[in-house]
Amino acid sequence: MSRILIIEDDQSIAELERDYLEINGYAAEVETDGSKGLKKALAEPFDGDSERGRN
Repeated sequence: MSRILIIEDDQSIAELERDYLEINGYAAEVETDGSKGLKKALAEPFDGDSERGRN
């Protein structure tokens, strides 16, 4: 299962995006704080991160 990180400060939009991704077979995590989201994105492996060579 692909793992996706959603960084979105609007909780309702983030939940909608997460629900859509999960319905379509992705494991989605939400971070509503940009700084925390960046730290999480850099520290943990998420799929689709083509800038750092991950797919």
